[in-house]
Amino acid sequence: MVDAAIEKLGPAERIINTILAYSDHMVHNRPGVVVPDATSVTGVKWSPVTHRVENDQKVVYRLDKQGKKTVEVRIGVMQEGAPGRRMGGAGMLALRGFKMPAMKIVENGREVGTYRRAGLYPEVAAWMYRQVGEVWKLDNEFAARWASFSFGQEHRDLKVVLAAFMLCQSRKGEPVIGDDGKAAFYDEDYRDVGEAMMLLDRKDGNHLDAKLLMRIHEFLTLPEIAAINRELGFGKSARNPYYGRWGKVVEKWLLYREENPKMLEGLVKKGFRTTVMTLARRVGYKPTSQKFFETLHWKQIQAEDGHRALAIGAAVAAAETWEGLSEEQVCERITKSKPDLKRIVGMLPKEVGMTRAVMAAAIEAGSLSNKDLIIATPTLEELGLLEVQPIREKWEKAVKAAEDMRAANIAQRVKSKEVKDKLDEGADAALQKAVEEVVKAVRVYLMVDTSGSMEGAIEAAKTHLARFVQGFPLDHIHVAVFNTSGREIKIVHPSKAGVENAFRGITAGGGTDYGAGVRALQQYKLIGVDEDNIFLFVGDEGAPHFTAAVEASLLKPVAFGLVPIMSPRYGRGTAVRDTANRLGIPCFEIDERTFADPYAIPRTIRALIAATPVGQATAVRAAAPRVSLVETILKTELLKKPAWAA
Repeated sequence: MVDAAIEKLGPAERIINTILAYSDHMVHNRPGVVVPDATSVTGVKWSPVTHRVENDQKVVYRLDKQGKKTVEVRIGVMQEGAPGRRMGGAGMLALRGFKMPAMKIVENGREVGTYRRAGLYPEVAAWMYRQVGEVWKLDNEFAARWASFSFGQEHRDLKVVLAAFMLCQSRKGEPVIGDDGKAAFYDEDYRDVGEAMMLLDRKDGNHLDAKLLMRIHEFLTLPEIAAINRELGFGKSARNPYYGRWGKVVEKWLLYREENPKMLEGLVKKGFRTTVMTLARRVGYKPTSQKFFETLHWKQIQAEDGHRALAIGAAVAAAETWEGLSEEQVCERITKSKPDLKRIVGMLPKEVGMTRAVMAAAIEAGSLSNKDLIIATPTLEELGLLEVQPIREKWEKAVKAAEDMRAANIAQRVKSKEVKDKLDEGADAALQKAVEEVVKAVRVYLMVDTSGSMEGAIEAAKTHLARFVQGFPLDHIHVAVFNTSGREIKIVHPSKAGVENAFRGITAGGGTDYGAGVRALQQYKLIGVDEDNIFLFVGDEGAPHFTAAVEASLLKPVAFGLVPIMSPRYGRGTAVRDTANRLGIPCFEIDERTFADPYAIPRTIRALIAATPVGQATAVRAAAPRVSLVETILKTELLKKPAWAA
């Protein structure tokens, strides 16, 4: 069954690999220029730019990286594009509530590109979304499992695309009518996966934050995405963008944070205040109390039709039922009237707030249901109430009752030291074990090109390696530098200082022989029969293939990894990729984002190997990855919404 599924999903794996291998971003946080590029799968290429006003004209300069320096290259003068015109993004792109102008750049009377302000890159967004649609057409369930698998990965752009798709796709749990005209059963609800991606938090912070939730909306608003949704039969409007469940899910997200005031305060402290306000406006969110507005410092103005009732004039005064009461008096009211938690939050005096005593009184009065206790976990931890034995017992009972509803993840988000030491111990041990399981059978050979054209490679290697060594044991990493000869360098401490010390005194110079790097490390042979060797290269590939050196080393790598460096003089060659093809092994490029989380590096490397197809090999031997990406995705459980959102 699995083999048949894998064979069927071969095209899907190729599509997924193409997306993973694509190096450009879907969002650029600085201005850029877009020009046609026949070598790119999107048909265009983006480059960073700046502009200056010269003789009353906006002159655009491309920012080219040359070693450590950034060089400005004039490309033309910015001009307003015709309204609605699209030339690689020219014209005016309306994103419901704000506009992203795209102007053409002209030099000597010829249009040379399109100027883009910071934001979404429509060509990449549409290309990625269409690829997801192709996988969906092959197998609906596999697409949902792919989204579930990607949720824990680091590719933020891809997670936004997959979440948006799952929220809009057509499998939404509708009844299937039987022969008797009645509902015989209910179809799968894959929109739940999109909901889970928006609502679940991850301890490693690798979830969709407030800005990414807003980005999903902006993404779905793009005319290119709206058109694809219509092609796929999602939504009914022939004019308006389709958002699927996005609005309803944002309402749940906002309500959960309103019911956990500490979480809402935390968002403000982290700089998400205006983003939360924008989310609330987009969905027309109606808070349960004025404290929502107070926490966000959001002054309310009455609507023209006068429908607003919170934090405006008399409405605010009327809601202040407990104003003027002391903390002790508030607790007495709770004990006597036993209101539910929402009522308590709405009536609390601003000067009192949700204190330890108030929350304890509410729990003692039975104002919190099991679901309320689960939702209030961050607040309970913040107030130290999980250290109070009777309250701790009630909370544990609530969590235990909700285990089948995937509520345990909420319990893992506590922060106080005593509770953290107990609840996080298992999660930390699991993470360490997962890393050990991945790296114990992997030996990495890292080779850095230090030839004359590679000043940038040395700095890049130091930056990446400093993070890399924190995720791998030092006895599993061997490092060499090479030009026409190679030598091993020792890293004695897994830190930035240790890496800097190892590279001290090394400068760029000489010719290039990638085989020299291999020969410098060939004494480190396989230790166990289950051990895999991976060769990682940092350089511009500006040399012939080095197949003979790899074969002579007897190291038998299962894959090549490449951190590409563009030489300012010679551009980029193909030595590493050519050699991998001749050996019949995968060759994957490593983006800088791969090194952002040292503990995710081993898992990311494994995923890249599984996702990378072997090129057209000329050698007889072909080393296939042990677990393919399709197999991994097929074994991934579909994401479930958290208990509080069920």
